Amino acid sequence: MENHCIIGNNTLLSKGLNQVLENFERTKVVLLTFGESSTMDFNKSEKPDFLWMDVTNEIKPALKICHQFNKKFPESKNFVFCDNKDPLIVKNFLKAGISGYFLPHCNTKNIKEAISQSIKGRIYIDPKLRHFLTQNILDIVPAVPAKHPLTKREKEILQLIVEEYTTQEIANKLFISFCTVETHRLHLIQKMGVRNTAGLVREAVARNIYPISMNSMTF
Repeated sequence: MENHCIIGNNTLLSKGLNQVLENFERTKVVLLTFGESSTMDFNKSEKPDFLWMDVTNEIKPALKICHQFNKKFPESKNFVFCDNKDPLIVKNFLKAGISGYFLPHCNTKNIKEAISQSIKGRIYIDPKLRHFLTQNILDIVPAVPAKHPLTKREKEILQLIVEEYTTQEIANKLFISFCTVETHRLHLIQKMGVRNTAGLVREAVARNIYPISMNSMTF
């Protein structure tokens, strides 16, 4: 008997997933919420083989749960449903040890395939998401010309931001102050017409300032 756990809010997605899994052979479903999942207390007989997470806007709590789950149950498989296509978010979930990433509008065939792939040690990425990442991360999308040219220093800092260096690490690496890095970050956000660091990463890829290959993301 395989134990499947569903973590999420009381949504149609969670309920529908529950019904789908219950129709599979040799499957037992334990339904949880984000609040109840923090301790991950299960009896040995109910050790989860698969964890399914309905992620809405709760990215940080979901990532924390992924880390906790994989640390406590390293042999178990962890899947997330999330409508966020941001490559950086997807990459963070992959780093957290998930076995599959779904967009909310998937079907039973996708779920069965993900289970099958995870058993073989492979990571499953929703086909629609994989197509989106391919178009936006590879050089398929034409480069968008920058409205305001970046300075050499700004390009250096942008590259380090894309590579996930913290502000302090960038300051140490370039031998400049923390405040100087933050000032450059603000100028980058203004020049590139975005609202946050995630936007900088997307624009850096779109403009071919810092191209990323799919090989940099472990699927």
